[in-house]
Amino acid sequence: MANAVSTLNANRTKLIDGLKSISGIGSILGGNHANFVMAQVTKDGKPSNERAVSVYKNMAEHRGVVVRYRGSEVGCEGCLRITVGTEDEVAAVLKQLGELLQ
Repeated sequence: MANAVSTLNANRTKLIDGLKSISGIGSILGGNHANFVMAQVTKDGKPSNERAVSVYKNMAEHRGVVVRYRGSEVGCEGCLRITVGTEDEVAAVLKQLGELLQ
């Protein structure tokens, strides 16, 4: 169990660090002590539900990487909920987001 928690924590840190380096990702919301991260998708520096929905649909329908759109929830404008996965899954989601948000 301790090994699984350690791996999750390390992968979450890689995910958050990677998200921060992607243009088009704004704030990372929450305390980030769970198995997911809430990241704001931005347009012109402001949270964008429209862009977040577009990214969500493109990833799910055309790229086989599923994130969850949460922009309609209070305080989550423009947000995607990204589950912390394996090291390879984290790399895949970061790659896809980087391509879509450039």
